[in-house]
Amino acid sequence: MTAVPEAPPSRTVTVGGRRIAYREAGDASSPALVLLHGLGGNAAMWRRQYGALSDRFRVLGWDMPGYGGSDPLAGTPAAADFARALAGLLDALGIDRVCPVGQSVAALIAAGFARAFPDRIRAVVLAHPLFGFGALAPAARAAAVEERTGAFLRLGPRGFAEDRGPRLLAPGASEGLVAEVVATMAGARPEGYVPAVAMMADIDLSAEAAQAAAPVHIVAGSDDPLAPPDRCHALAERLPGATCKVIQGAGHYAALERPEAFNSALLAAFERRERS
Repeated sequence: MTAVPEAPPSRTVTVGGRRIAYREAGDASSPALVLLHGLGGNAAMWRRQYGALSDRFRVLGWDMPGYGGSDPLAGTPAAADFARALAGLLDALGIDRVCPVGQSVAALIAAGFARAFPDRIRAVVLAHPLFGFGALAPAARAAAVEERTGAFLRLGPRGFAEDRGPRLLAPGASEGLVAEVVATMAGARPEGYVPAVAMMADIDLSAEAAQAAAPVHIVAGSDDPLAPPDRCHALAERLPGATCKVIQGAGHYAALERPEAFNSALLAAFERRERS
């Protein structure tokens, strides 16, 4: 069995009076690739990407505000608030233009960043994207938010992770991978998870991505129950110049389940941008 690489050490910067924790690998002069985790993640979850991609990129992963070593944002932040926090992190690190990779709920942040900061984007990848609830009727939006946050608060982070985590992986996932995903998800805190779910209430990924002034590439898992391939293909068809790569044998975490295929998909997406 292949050993799982160690993640780079966690570091912090202060942005707007709040700490943001991040990890990075690669040369500071290389194009910046920013990995944005979802509701059940953190910066360490990209341990299979830091070293593998650092010969081409300056690979940066953050703990989303309210996760890991990052302080939460105030109030009920929108995707634009998370995008501004990301811009603040990049400013603190002296990074101008980036290639953001938004996984799961962070696809909304990546698309929002591309819309708000078009001059800072090389290309954007939406990996296993959650679409948000903005296209639903108000009552359905509220019910969707309540279903997610209610279960998390009722079961607690560990119980929620044990209940949901295994179902997010493709059939046949190893016991070690299931344990890794559950342990990562169990690290989520209410001050991070609840605002991130609330962010989904008033945003629709299709509309947000359509306004991104950058090439959009979508990565899907063949067995992803949250972002099924047909929906990802349909989104790509609505976006001029967009692509959709389906990784076979992956659920919602291709970066962990099929890291070589996931890393190759990222390289292909950004090499396509460099040739265009």
